[in-house]
Amino acid sequence: MKPTAHACWVRGSLLLTLFALSACSSSPTPAVRSEAATRQITAASQCGFDEPGLVYMDSRQRLDEVTGTRGVNLTAMNNHDFNREHLLLIGAGRKPTGGYGVALDKAWFAGDVLTLTVTLRSPSADQMVTQALTSPCAVVAVPSEGWDTVQVKGEGLPELSLNR
Repeated sequence: MKPTAHACWVRGSLLLTLFALSACSSSPTPAVRSEAATRQITAASQCGFDEPGLVYMDSRQRLDEVTGTRGVNLTAMNNHDFNREHLLLIGAGRKPTGGYGVALDKAWFAGDVLTLTVTLRSPSADQMVTQALTSPCAVVAVPSEGWDTVQVKGEGLPELSLNR
């Protein structure tokens, strides 16, 4: 049985539509996200940041420099294995009272970018706090390999980024 002109037109239209739709779906795929092995080592209320910021430490020498210039006590990291993990000091900037803090939530790789999300803890309106300027921060251990750029995001903080 010979197909009719109408049947050929329907089949041709269907093939053309499928071809067009497959072209739309061939757009580049976004970078695959995978969890990154990170951990918060410590947190402090006085870290010497006037503004939110990041400090990258990839060696014992850099750790000593940061300890000296920031005035933050990082002696707990004296036995840290810098071949396996590097350190990030994530500062929230100057705050008007005590009760503020920085905590690591999660971390992931997307290509050569390591992204960390953090929580900036703030005191509640009825919380008793010290009446002193503070500069809260967290020290986070991150993988020594697998990334070129680190981004830190969190509500109450501007997006922070650095390239190593």
